[in-house]
Amino acid sequence: MSLPHVLLGLLAEPASGYDLKQEFGQSIRYFWSAELSQIYPALAKLERDGLLESSREPSPKGPSRKVYRRTAEGQKALKEWLLRGPVCRTERLDYLAQMFFLETIPPARRRKFIEDLRDDFQERLHALEAVEQYWSESDPRYPDRLPDHEKYRQMTLKLGLKRYAATVEWCEECLERM
Repeated sequence: MSLPHVLLGLLAEPASGYDLKQEFGQSIRYFWSAELSQIYPALAKLERDGLLESSREPSPKGPSRKVYRRTAEGQKALKEWLLRGPVCRTERLDYLAQMFFLETIPPARRRKFIEDLRDDFQERLHALEAVEQYWSESDPRYPDRLPDHEKYRQMTLKLGLKRYAATVEWCEECLERM
């Protein structure tokens, strides 16, 4: 997955770079992250390549802001990326690389490492559970009658819930074995 494609996907509605960063923080942060220092150069390149266009618009606070819109070419590039099929590359999981070498540190710190990992994923799981609970309580269509633009977001949420729960369970198993 590439940041430009993610940005094209997020720009179904016009947005500023700051709006896009907020969207990362609110919805897709559990599986993709990007900083403003990455977002703005990617937006500039997408615009140079004709996949986005921008205009200056008044801001609710402060100076005007640059708002980006996906062009027809941008829509085409997004569709082409999706039609190529799933991008399944090797994931980089820093915590697993650390776990692989855990024997290097004292035994008491090994246990704390796994407890901290479990606690982190437990927090993430609780956050996603809260999202799911709010969504299910506030939308009677949840989950099976959601419109397409929400259905696939819900499916993404469901995988996040399952992955985080599995990681918490795995940490518990590791702690038991220690």
